[in-house]
Amino acid sequence: MPEELPENGEQIVLLVEDRAASAAALEMVLSGIDSVRVRISPNGAAAWDFLQGIEGGKVCAVVTDLDMPLISGMDLIRRIRASGAHAKTPVIVVSGTTDAAAPQEAMQAGANAFFSKPWSPGRVRATLEQLLHGRDAERQ
Repeated sequence: MPEELPENGEQIVLLVEDRAASAAALEMVLSGIDSVRVRISPNGAAAWDFLQGIEGGKVCAVVTDLDMPLISGMDLIRRIRASGAHAKTPVIVVSGTTDAAAPQEAMQAGANAFFSKPWSPGRVRATLEQLLHGRDAERQ
């Protein structure tokens, strides 16, 4: 769909979150980053389908929850890292999981950063900006 594709040099941050309130909060934090458009996928399966249908480089980062229906965030990370087109796309996990091993498992699967809920909006945004631009970002 045309509304899903970036315009004017914009790139997409794919936000994968099954809870509407969490998705809305993350979207507010991330949508203020220059030259990116946030696209929300309600689960890992929808995110994977979207990634399969868009060329590499259009999605500049993935921000995902772990505990979701259909395809978990952990499985999504593994698929992204195994794919050709999106294998180097930065992945940030923002999760409320109570599994103490999840942060280490996510990093071993290929995540670039892990934030436990409740998360700091400024830290998530600064980390994403650092991954995208390789520079220190201002906190909001």
